[in-house]
Amino acid sequence: MARLLLKIFVAYWIAAGAIILLFDLGPHRHMHNPQLADALDASVAINGSMLAAAYESGGCAMAEKSVSGQQDGLYLAATDGRLLCGDPKLADARSLAQTAAERGKRMIASHTRSQLIAVPFTTGSGIEYVVLLKNTYTTAVQIYGLLPGSTTIAISCGVTLFLALLMALPIRRLRAAAGEIAMGRLNTRVRWDSPTSRFTGGDDIDQLCRDFNHMAEKLQSLADAQRLLLCEVSHELRSPLARLGVALSLAQSESSLGMREHLNRIADEAARLDHLIDQVLSLSRLDMLSRPEAPCWFSASELVADALPDLEFEAGQSDSHIEASFDVDCHVYGDAELLRMAIENIVRNAIKYAGDGGFVHLQVHHSNDACVFQVTDNGPGIPEHELSLVLRPFYRADRSRHWRQEGSGIGLAIAHRAVKLHGGTISISNRPQGGLRVEIQLPGGKQDVSSPHEALAFQ
Repeated sequence: MARLLLKIFVAYWIAAGAIILLFDLGPHRHMHNPQLADALDASVAINGSMLAAAYESGGCAMAEKSVSGQQDGLYLAATDGRLLCGDPKLADARSLAQTAAERGKRMIASHTRSQLIAVPFTTGSGIEYVVLLKNTYTTAVQIYGLLPGSTTIAISCGVTLFLALLMALPIRRLRAAAGEIAMGRLNTRVRWDSPTSRFTGGDDIDQLCRDFNHMAEKLQSLADAQRLLLCEVSHELRSPLARLGVALSLAQSESSLGMREHLNRIADEAARLDHLIDQVLSLSRLDMLSRPEAPCWFSASELVADALPDLEFEAGQSDSHIEASFDVDCHVYGDAELLRMAIENIVRNAIKYAGDGGFVHLQVHHSNDACVFQVTDNGPGIPEHELSLVLRPFYRADRSRHWRQEGSGIGLAIAHRAVKLHGGTISISNRPQGGLRVEIQLPGGKQDVSSPHEALAFQ
């Protein structure tokens, strides 16, 4: 907001400076202020009569000392331009006095560092004279009038601050709401009503906030409809899939040896479809949750140790090897089953892409008040431009390289949702020596699970 305030302030003064330069470049050439003109006329009437009386009585030198200084002063001239009392020492003084007498009005001549004003007047006895007023400027600011007064500066600063706040506050709220929606919190709305909106119906900023909220509502309704459709379709597929399994079992028991090979292939595809439906339902369920349903403190090392035998069995099917290291003091507050599912999906993904004879390393340690799960493998890795995309549902990295691998691209998406649900982060990067590194950081610490702890608030 500070930058916006500065921009508005600078723009204001650039515009003000341009206007000052345009209209007041030479304010000393004319008198725009009526009060100043009246004051000048009154001064001329008084001092001009005094100079005329001194001139007529022969005391011009004495009178000149009282109204003139070394640079500024009042001087008396005849209507033909002759100088009667004093000399302003300006070349055009005579011609200016004569012109003022002929035209019968005030005349002004500007010089580099001074100004000369000629004002004709008539004494009480009817004799006409011209009074010359010389004003010498000492600074360029005085000449051009470029520096506003302190009151003007204070008012402009106040107006600039008010306008900047009036614009910056709703923009700041819009930016914060956009960030929340980008993080997946589609129920975020902008709360903003200007003081005048109830009388005027709202300005463009009010309308922008309302349009933003309307857009957020549409996005939320579309996302909810998509999740509901996905969940309903998955549930509806379960019934025919179960009946297909029963019919398949009957067909296998009554089929010939040659037909059984094809039926086994159908059984494998049905099992793969059933697994896919399970993953879709899990993803839909995570999308509908805003926090873990039954959180509690648990040991991260024990969680991984319990899942390790199943993972080692799956790794043995492809002749891969899993190595694990634990920090026994690392504990996490959350849903152990959800986090176990996330870890298993990440390790299965590593086993799959490490290939036959691959190596997977699983590490759990404590770092900076966080519990860190790190899974690395020696597989082919992921192209750098796809690292940020593999957490999306149904996205499979570099399909041209991994077309032989099975999978639907949901496992990492489920892990990502589960980690976000616990207020954690997940990052994916390629290892310099080859392979992929997936790291999960969850709020936690070195807790004593035997003592009660207060529940952490998940946002």
